Amino acid sequence: MSSSSSELLPSGAPVSFSEISEAMALGTCQHSGATPMRALVATVVAVGPTERLGDAAEALQALGDAGTVRGILISEGDTTAPPARVAGNTVALHGLKPAFFNNAVAALRLSSLPTLVWWRGGRPDTLDGLADLADRIVLDDDPPEPVWSRAAGLFGDTAFSDLRWARLTQWRALMAHFFDIPEVLAAAADFSRLTISASDRMSARLFAAWLSSSIELQAGFVVELKDGSTGTPLDEIRLGDHQQELVVRLAGHRTCLETEVSVKGHRSVSRLVSLQAHTLTGLLTEELRIRARDAAFERALAHLVSRT
Repeated sequence: MSSSSSELLPSGAPVSFSEISEAMALGTCQHSGATPMRALVATVVAVGPTERLGDAAEALQALGDAGTVRGILISEGDTTAPPARVAGNTVALHGLKPAFFNNAVAALRLSSLPTLVWWRGGRPDTLDGLADLADRIVLDDDPPEPVWSRAAGLFGDTAFSDLRWARLTQWRALMAHFFDIPEVLAAAADFSRLTISASDRMSARLFAAWLSSSIELQAGFVVELKDGSTGTPLDEIRLGDHQQELVVRLAGHRTCLETEVSVKGHRSVSRLVSLQAHTLTGLLTEELRIRARDAAFERALAHLVSRT
């Protein structure tokens, strides 16, 4: 992708930084698909390299046109006064020097509404300043290890989440539901191995960290990660010992998740549930509904980082 704000927001009009707020207010009134400003629920700031902001721009414009958010796209560079484009409720700044991110966000966000920062890459130390301004930071970097390490030290400054974590929600919920069965709860002390087949190794590691930080595991518990074959983040999860097992796996041409439970004192059963779709717009919409800190994510990430 060409490194230009016009590529991020091709339908937008070029404006100077000082004219952005006025252009957004005017554009919101004139843009036929936009809803009045009073309907907005948050400011969403997508930060990252230009090549990772194209699909982010599409998601923010969709939410902006629906009257949900004010969208701000900031690509990292070495410019103090970058070119800007405005389209309705969305603005793109190309090549802004990281030291000036805070100033840009403070000037352009709607101070009366929550600010969510969508981190799509960049220098991890830039997170420190953004954490002072954001009500929530949603991580979405690849590879994620450097920013995960940085974020783990900032949990006291703002709420954090991660789109990998969001994509694991259904998998985590199904695994947690197993432990509502008394026989599973009784068998958990004997579980000795977690095996995860995954195309995204970091999603597998995050899931393993969540499980390891959520239940008490016996000494010598083994985590084994295998390469997946479907191209989806996770293929299959198996938790158990040589005689008992809990399973969550893809099924039905990757449109369903199948669960199986086989433990002492409980008959073996399985069931199918529809797999939830994960578009960027849908994931962001879910994140906008969350206001509190996610203690389970913080615990899982701290556990993962401590073992890296």
